Amino acid sequence: MAETTVLDAGLLQTVRSRLTLQLEPGLADPFSDVAGRERLIREALVRVLMEARPEAAVDDGDVGQLYDELVGLGPLQPLMDDELTTDILVNRWDEVFIERSGRLQRTAARFRDQAHLEQMIAKIVALVGREISVDKPLVDARMVDGSRANAVCAPVGGPSLCIRKFNRLRLTLLPEHSGGGLDWVSLRGMDETMARFLSVVALARATVLVAGATGSGKSTLLRSIVDAFPDDERVITIEDTAELELANPHWVRLECVHQHQLDGRDSSVRRLDVADLVQNALRMRPDRLIIGEIRNSREAYHTLEALSTGHDGSATTIHAGTAADALGRLELLVGRSFGQLSPAEIRGYIARVFDVVVVVARLRGGRRCVLEICELAGLDGRGGYDLRPVFCADTEERGGDREPVFRAVAGYTPGPRLSRKLELEGIRWIS
Repeated sequence: MAETTVLDAGLLQTVRSRLTLQLEPGLADPFSDVAGRERLIREALVRVLMEARPEAAVDDGDVGQLYDELVGLGPLQPLMDDELTTDILVNRWDEVFIERSGRLQRTAARFRDQAHLEQMIAKIVALVGREISVDKPLVDARMVDGSRANAVCAPVGGPSLCIRKFNRLRLTLLPEHSGGGLDWVSLRGMDETMARFLSVVALARATVLVAGATGSGKSTLLRSIVDAFPDDERVITIEDTAELELANPHWVRLECVHQHQLDGRDSSVRRLDVADLVQNALRMRPDRLIIGEIRNSREAYHTLEALSTGHDGSATTIHAGTAADALGRLELLVGRSFGQLSPAEIRGYIARVFDVVVVVARLRGGRRCVLEICELAGLDGRGGYDLRPVFCADTEERGGDREPVFRAVAGYTPGPRLSRKLELEGIRWIS
């Protein structure tokens, strides 16, 4: 590979000015997913370079550098273009890590200096109408392609930048449903018995809560479960940031409106959040409601309220490490802002809404797998959750990595509510 040269600052300014006149504004956004964007920009760059330096031949290396610097993310652009990269983590100007195929690794990418990194951060936050400064040192922004950028500057720390790329990974639960694509069983994210169980409870309209840590695969698993729904059912998805790309023929997407998306309207206009969209979705005749993630108290309360109105077979996700922790966190979120409800009332509410809790995790080697599937069969005789393990996973050392070992829990039989849902679909449980 040829050695990268430093482009002249005057040339950069000239090309930037002329390029602005030749391109549609949206094309200059490095997160834009407009079809043919790169080809259109590179052709424009060639024209601009020929005008700016008529005596010099146009070099492909210069075009590439200009592309990355002016309409890309500079040294981060090759990392954004890598389909296997899921996260880009800039700790400082000369220290850039990525998560690729589930593993964190350091890269050779680096900015020219700290000022160069600060310029890139300012560029990214400006794209969504935000600013970062001493007074506002933290910015979390959703980009036009669904990627999320989080930036930190002094006095809090940094400058540092984290980009979580929009996840387009699609997995089916079972190999025979993949159509030649990828599936959880073949990738050792769960075994076939677990996948068939999740397919069956999806068909039987069990309401599912998917739990896991950040980056564990919650949204990917949620998408896989939704793909198992019958094609003739109306599915409405509600998300803070659009991530779920579904194949369901009768699918309607609702996405939150953030302050920077209000296009200069009166600042008194509040944003539309998950709770607002959940309430509206009930008027849209849904068969299934899919809430991308429960993040706060208001969302937790309105999600429970919506799912308890007869919309069986719905699903959502929450941050937690175990099935018990997921229910506890949901209980805590609701109780935090709705103190008029006693803990026993909240617990009873939750126990009536969800049928199955699935916990997904990312192992040390990068593999994402299902660690736990439990049935929530209401409350036990002491007022606690009747949480019945169905499947679990242990890990064992293989070749230096921890690999999952899946097993069914002996003696499990479905509770009355799940049994009834299975019977209504003509499904008989055989222990």
